[in-house]
Amino acid sequence: MTNSFWREALDHIPGLFLIFRVDDKQDAHLIFANSHIRNVLGYKPEEFVLASESEGSRVQAEVQALVDQIADQSRNGSDGEKPVCRFHSKRAGVCDFHFAFHIFTVKSASHPFIAVSLEPVKGGSPGVDTEDSVSGQRHVGFVAESSLMQALMRKVDALADKQVHLLFRGERATGKRTLARQVYQAGKLNGARGMEWNLETMPVSEQNRVVDRLCGKNTHADSLLDDESLVLLVIEISMLTEANQAKLLGWLRDRQKAGADTRVLATTSFLLEERMQQGEFLAELYYFLSFETLLLPPLSQRRDDLRALAEGWVRAAATVLQLGDLRIPDAAMEQLLDHPWTGNFHEFQEVMRRSLLSSPSGSFRLMLREPKPARSDDRDAAADRATVQAGSDQVGVADAKSRADGDIGEDLLSGDVVPFDEMNRRYLKKVLQKTGDKIYGEDGAARLLGMKPTTLQSKLKKLGVR
Repeated sequence: MTNSFWREALDHIPGLFLIFRVDDKQDAHLIFANSHIRNVLGYKPEEFVLASESEGSRVQAEVQALVDQIADQSRNGSDGEKPVCRFHSKRAGVCDFHFAFHIFTVKSASHPFIAVSLEPVKGGSPGVDTEDSVSGQRHVGFVAESSLMQALMRKVDALADKQVHLLFRGERATGKRTLARQVYQAGKLNGARGMEWNLETMPVSEQNRVVDRLCGKNTHADSLLDDESLVLLVIEISMLTEANQAKLLGWLRDRQKAGADTRVLATTSFLLEERMQQGEFLAELYYFLSFETLLLPPLSQRRDDLRALAEGWVRAAATVLQLGDLRIPDAAMEQLLDHPWTGNFHEFQEVMRRSLLSSPSGSFRLMLREPKPARSDDRDAAADRATVQAGSDQVGVADAKSRADGDIGEDLLSGDVVPFDEMNRRYLKKVLQKTGDKIYGEDGAARLLGMKPTTLQSKLKKLGVR
């Protein structure tokens, strides 16, 4: 039998399997990992073996910790508990394993070998939310039962440690931020300096400050050495003001000329191509970054994941709330799977919380919508109808005024809530478009807004509009 035959045969062993060779100095070296390591940790077998010999790498440290545990078990024996070791995936997901080992020799070699089998610990690790039951790897905040998500995870694993910029795109609350942070944490664990900008919650004044700190306008602790690697995570990059986009682009170009490793991981719920066409996102920055795009599907397209998510939530909550052996009835599960989930995970979490709190021990009661408050009696209901009728004329007047005002702000208030400064920035841009960028005069923006031109100019500068 050839070596290739045995390597292929070992790949058919269920679960993750490693083989070490012990040298003259009694040091153990990893020489084989079966193909299951790709599914579990995201590494190719040969890639993991090489990384185990890379001085200072996370893989080397974790493999050495496993070897030390094996040595201790060999000398002192087992205390009856299943030994546990820990590895990180390429995306920094935490994976705990029970392990068993056997030390053996073969006639054709003078040195002993160690065979190790690894089995994922059931129940997860601290800080880990969900488990991928297909691969055994726990993705923080993720379940990947559907073919869509499995394909996405394979792509993320392939790109996780490559020096390419990544754009995580999709509807709100689909997991973009969670997945991006996994790749971000993996970069930090590999030695890069990490920096995160959450533009969804950051006022424009703070945005200006952090961009200036990084891009060298002032000398601060955020200044990087010329040869220092950086991974920059930008949550909702579409909210970066045009002025700050230009600063970031110039700084990235300088870093590139200096040969410094800089990686941008960005999320967005918007189409940056449309923002470019509207003049709100610099085409130069977009094309400079040349993003590899990772599209996260909405929850409505992830039926297999939704089933696993719901079952996982119920199992965990039943334990915490002492609800007994709580299960989701088939009819309720079908309702869950058929629901549109326009709010994605935000809506899912609210529905599951509401349902679990309304469920008596032993039975699951699905509450897709908030229950309406009950009327105390018919008299209250009549009073309500009278109030609505009496106010109808006032509503009509208000509607007429709204139409007379041209429905100002209607598009600003539709859709998702944005930070106050961002709303002001968008509104001022619309006013300037209406006046042809004219600030002064009877038909200028300052007159329309009822403020002094100098005050308006100050606000425009502060918000990065001009």
